[in-house]
Order: sequence, then C-alpha cells, then structure tokens
Amino acid sequence: MTNTATEYYQQSRPEMIAFLPPHPRRLIDIGCAEGRFGEAVKALHPNCETWGIEAVAEAAAKAAIRNDRVIQASLEEVNDLPENYFDVVTMNDVLEHMLKPRLALATARRILKPDGLLILSLPNVQFILNVLNLVIRNDWEYQDSGILDRTHVRFYTAKSAVRMLEENDFSVQSVTGINPTRPKFRYRVLFKLAPSIFKWMPFFQFAIVARPAS
Repeated sequence: MTNTATEYYQQSRPEMIAFLPPHPRRLIDIGCAEGRFGEAVKALHPNCETWGIEAVAEAAAKAAIRNDRVIQASLEEVNDLPENYFDVVTMNDVLEHMLKPRLALATARRILKPDGLLILSLPNVQFILNVLNLVIRNDWEYQDSGILDRTHVRFYTAKSAVRMLEENDFSVQSVTGINPTRPKFRYRVLFKLAPSIFKWMPFFQFAIVARPAS
C-alpha cells in the first residue's frame, strides 16, 4: 500500500458515529478497511455485534482483530449474509468505487431489518474546490486521493445520491454535509446569498441516513 492508501485504510471516520441510532445491536461495515470504524462503534456500544466486509486481505486481517466477524471478499462475492439481521449497514465512501452500486444497495436492503438504517458517506462532486477547478481552470485531473481519486468510478451530488437510493427502494431520512472547508470570503457570500444553489458546495462529503422503503 502507498502512504495515501495506508491512511485511507486506517481511518476511523469519527464524524460518522453521530449518525448511528442510540443503541445499535448488529452493525456491518461494508468496505471496512482495517476495521477502525467498527472498533470505534464498539468503544461506544460494547454490546454491539460488529461485522465487516473488506476485499483487501491485509486490511481484512487487521479488521478481524477489532470486530466480531470480518469477511475477506468483495461484496459481489459474498452470498451468505443473514437476511433481515442487521439494524445498521454502513458504507463509508464505498459506492463511488463500485461499477454496480445497485447490487450493493440490494444487498444492504436484504440484510437490513425492516426498521434498520443504511448509513453512508460519499464524496461531494459539487465541492467548491472541485467546481472551481472545473469551471475556472477548465481542469479535471485525477489524484491519488480526494474527490477525483483514481479509483472512483462514479461521482455524486447530494441530489443524485438521494435519487439513486430512492430508485433502489430506500426512503432517505436525512442528508448532511460533512467535513466542510472554509472558502474565501467572496464564496462564503455566495453561499449566503443563494443557499438553495450553493448549499452543498462547502462540504467535501455528505452523509445520508436511509431506511428500507415500506
């Protein structure tokens, strides 16, 4: 792994903890990397049974030390997950790496309890610095990390992400901008003058909480 990749696999994503229900009992983190998010959940909720799915063998081995069960495979390869078992499914910056996100969402819906929560984060392609590079600098250059990570195969705005979830039988409960930047004054003025247009631009990512549609 490169240094950038190593940092990615070691992230615990503490900003996503706030979106968990008060007393999670069974949580599975899809794309769990080294399992630090599940570890953080356990620190707050010791009785929560935490699972993970991770395709990279080295990361999955480390995740298995920190969680109750970790499956080393890509989600597409896993077909024996228990149905209606988890009250929380998390996907922290995962769907943008998937050619077939609909299959991932179908799996999430199948393994969630009817009243369970899907909690996910996604990079925001409408992030102000990304938009400035596109509009002003006429540039769209892939990087080793960030919005234009070389491994991203799909890009989402908050609106398109909600539409994708609703088209795949989820009812979106909330959308929240996370990890904001502090743009220059002239851009902050724009955000205040036209919040409906520029609402999401300060945020590097957004977090979505959804339930299986009835």
